[in-house]
Amino acid sequence: MSNTIYDERLELLRTISADVLGIDQLEQTGKLTKDLRIIHVEDLAHALEAAYDAGLMVGHRVARGGNDDARSVGEVLFP
Repeated sequence: MSNTIYDERLELLRTISADVLGIDQLEQTGKLTKDLRIIHVEDLAHALEAAYDAGLMVGHRVARGGNDDARSVGEVLFP
């Protein structure tokens, strides 16, 4: 997998993490008080749903062989 694709996926996960869970950083700091979060089950379900929807959209685009919608996945999920 190319770094560009990996970076795009990671950026999408960061967007979901920040917008849905309120977690701005996905990298570990080594400090338990900063690395562990308590999140509401409903928020977790919303984050998983957003990631699933993003996967469906990317899969649909790949299957169609192009990008009919010029907007990014992030723009569609988080207008």
